[in-house]
Amino acid sequence: MTLALCAGAAGAEEIESARYDGPVTHYDHGILGDAVEYSELVVKTDRGRAFRVRLPEGGRVFEDTMPRLWDVTGDGAPEVVVVETDPPRGAQLAIYGMTGGRLAKIAATPHIGATHRWLAPVGAADLDGDGTIEVAFVDRPHLAKVLRVWRFGGGTFREVASLEGATNHRIGWDFIPGGVRTCGAAPEIIVASGDWTRLLALRFDGRNLSSRTLGPYRDPSSLDAALTCP
Repeated sequence: MTLALCAGAAGAEEIESARYDGPVTHYDHGILGDAVEYSELVVKTDRGRAFRVRLPEGGRVFEDTMPRLWDVTGDGAPEVVVVETDPPRGAQLAIYGMTGGRLAKIAATPHIGATHRWLAPVGAADLDGDGTIEVAFVDRPHLAKVLRVWRFGGGTFREVASLEGATNHRIGWDFIPGGVRTCGAAPEIIVASGDWTRLLALRFDGRNLSSRTLGPYRDPSSLDAALTCP
């Protein structure tokens, strides 16, 4: 992986936008409906600087719908959250952020461990109100259907909870519906039940995930509609 600085300016700055570039077709998974993945991540900051992450040719890819600008460190500024896949070992959730005036990969989950195995990001928030940020994703949304919660704090990124029977993606979709909403005292993770019959709202209390049914699942738009507070 190469980190290339495309324009120069000194001082601290915040990430303003991110996109993928460098389309490639050497990874034959096609989970998002086509044969194209990406080998480059382009990030721009509010100081007008641009950074480009180039993955090794013929190796890892960004197997993703789009980069997400989520605050993972809890400092009020966004990091870039991506799905980064190693063809032999499957996907991982990776976090890129500004450190020392440059863009760097600051945290990542382990790769799932096998080719053609993927994960679908859900959202990031302080789910349990302890002042640190948790990041949620569905591990293998078409197979295992496990909702996993990871926490970034004290310079470490570790899994703190998981719950079986949740999903947010069907094979061929080039989008990921659902996410995180805050309609009451605590944020809720909005996903579908593993059998695609119910809309679920999950809460994390610092130790465990609990689930309640919001209503029937009808189509992807019902997951997005559930993000709006009643």
